[in-house]
Amino acid sequence: MYDLRTYLATKDLPGGPIYIEEHFTAEYQLMNPQVADKSDDRPLTPGRAIGGLISLVLLVGTGVYLFVAW
Repeated sequence: MYDLRTYLATKDLPGGPIYIEEHFTAEYQLMNPQVADKSDDRPLTPGRAIGGLISLVLLVGTGVYLFVAW
């Protein structure tokens, strides 16, 4: 079964509709928590560390901006 919402949103694209299998959708993972309960025990790589640091800086920067702009 495919995600109907994604199909309806992308059916008029020049390349045709985009099919996302149901088990990759957020709704399926919320209804079946055993699918989403995977521990992320992969080793930390430099790319993941840098990406996490960039995400943290952006999150803190957004918070500071909203605090100052308020």
